[in-house]
Amino acid sequence: MTSRAGPFVSPYGATAVLLRKDSRPLRPRHRGAMNKTVILVARYVVAAVFLAYGGLKLAGGQYYYGDWSMTKDTVRGPGLVWAFYGYSPVYGRITGLFEFLPALLLLFRRTTLLGAMALFAVGLNVTVMDFAFGFPLPACLLVLTCTLLCGLILAGDLPRLRKVFWDRPAAKPEAVPPAGP
Repeated sequence: MTSRAGPFVSPYGATAVLLRKDSRPLRPRHRGAMNKTVILVARYVVAAVFLAYGGLKLAGGQYYYGDWSMTKDTVRGPGLVWAFYGYSPVYGRITGLFEFLPALLLLFRRTTLLGAMALFAVGLNVTVMDFAFGFPLPACLLVLTCTLLCGLILAGDLPRLRKVFWDRPAAKPEAVPPAGP
């Protein structure tokens, strides 16, 4: 006899998993609903993180704006990054815009793919930067998780992406008239 034990919420509160007493896989009709739920939760988690960080940058926070003086001996990697990006207030706000707008796109089903593609690129850049410049491990893991969740969202749309980028029909060659009179 098989039965469900009920919902179990992870310590992070972001995912819900149905526990089963047996090890049989979910039936296909349940698997599709579970996949949609996982994608939906991933969309909202990534959107919340990037809306917060993008909004902070748009409001003029996170980077070091104004006058500062530093040398490699007196500042660690994260401080150097914040000073570099804060050198131009316009550039600092643009980086916020590149996080904020795609995060808004994740909130709507019809624009999810575009938002996930943009945030995957942004997240990959931030992930590499965080690890390369020695940011604290929690910050690195947060952005890595968001980048992987963007990849999961994109994997959910793999048939559409494959149709657009790989399964295009070959272009028919145009007839070229013979040269000369």
